Amino acid sequence: DEKIYDAYVLYPKNRESCLYSSDIFALKILPEVLERQCGYNLFILGRDDLPGEAVISVADEKIRQSRRVIIVLVPEPSCYSILEDESEKQLAMHSALIQGGIQVILIELEKIQDYATMPESIRYIKQKHGAIRWKGDFSERSHSANTRFWKKLRYQMPSRKSGS
Repeated sequence: DEKIYDAYVLYPKNRESCLYSSDIFALKILPEVLERQCGYNLFILGRDDLPGEAVISVADEKIRQSRRVIIVLVPEPSCYSILEDESEKQLAMHSALIQGGIQVILIELEKIQDYATMPESIRYIKQKHGAIRWKGDFSERSHSANTRFWKKLRYQMPSRKSGS
């Protein structure tokens, strides 16, 4: 299918106002389990792009080269109003909803009581496909690919081709 990445990871970059550890989850735990233990290839903006590249063109290109988009959600709406994340999120939503060529996987880092404060596109995807809630902590035992959370996530990921 000419795709390079199994998933493009989109997460709210931590700011002083954001209390949640989305950086730790997206940059440490997801790659530890999905890449090292399960053999997936992820693209994470801020980790895999080159300094000085245009964020929008890199995001657009990498989303097109991905089979899934993983969006990490936190309960605090102020974490989503950051301008630099807006264009990246809009590109991902455009690819998923308008072009229809990519599946979106939502991961809640904590229980989100009210989706009314979330963007309409996120509410639509939540209603249509649901979300997987992270119930682990940030300790080593949550890094096992055999927990229920990781099994649910792997079920929504593209199947792995067995190597020879």
